[in-house]
Amino acid sequence: GNWIKELHGRYAIATITDEHMTYQLCINCYSPIVHSKNADGSKNLGMSRCLNPICVSVIYGRASKNRNQMHVAGIGISVMTKLLFGTNFPLFTPPNKQ
Repeated sequence: GNWIKELHGRYAIATITDEHMTYQLCINCYSPIVHSKNADGSKNLGMSRCLNPICVSVIYGRASKNRNQMHVAGIGISVMTKLLFGTNFPLFTPPNKQ
């Protein structure tokens, strides 16, 4: 409900956003990411890697990033789009909410 916004709005500007796809897309090119693998072949769930050859992060050798950094940046992009333009960021919005 709206009570959360009212409670937090007393002390700071608060917004609620959906985290849809923020863990699954590269923040530079918005292509799907994969998890890096350890030496034994198991997935390293703490790292994400973009495999798009034309992505800026791949070109400059920065394709592997901490998963939390990418997630927080994705949420930041989503929130700033909502605050500045009054609409949801299309790539981070579920199909039923567009």
